[in-house]
Amino acid sequence: MSEPAVKITKKDNFNTLYDLVSNAGLDTETETRLHDFIDHEIDLINQRAEKSKNYQAAHKADGDAMTDTIMEVLRDADVPMTVADIVGKVIDSTPQKVVYRLGKLFKDNSITKETKSVKVEGSPARKVTFYSAI
Repeated sequence: MSEPAVKITKKDNFNTLYDLVSNAGLDTETETRLHDFIDHEIDLINQRAEKSKNYQAAHKADGDAMTDTIMEVLRDADVPMTVADIVGKVIDSTPQKVVYRLGKLFKDNSITKETKSVKVEGSPARKVTFYSAI
């Protein structure tokens, strides 16, 4: 078996270019200009990474608030609820956002889920998943 491929990033490429410029025997002015350019590009990469990390942290905190709201809705419910029921009770939610958080809650053993076949008059039976708090 072969070793897994190592991902070479843009930052790695700029660091390699920096070393090449340093060892290329260029005149001082050209070498300084290229080093400044490479340093600037690496700084931009670092700024984008920091901005992305802050953005993800902010959205993770928002997601936690919705997860808490979903748990409250499930705890207050007398009967198991479907995704559509939960979406109807959680403000600014979508089925995708709710399903994602329900999956995390199920994985953490905070909720249970049960799939049942439901028959609606005039249409074929379909499977529906019901969620409830533990």
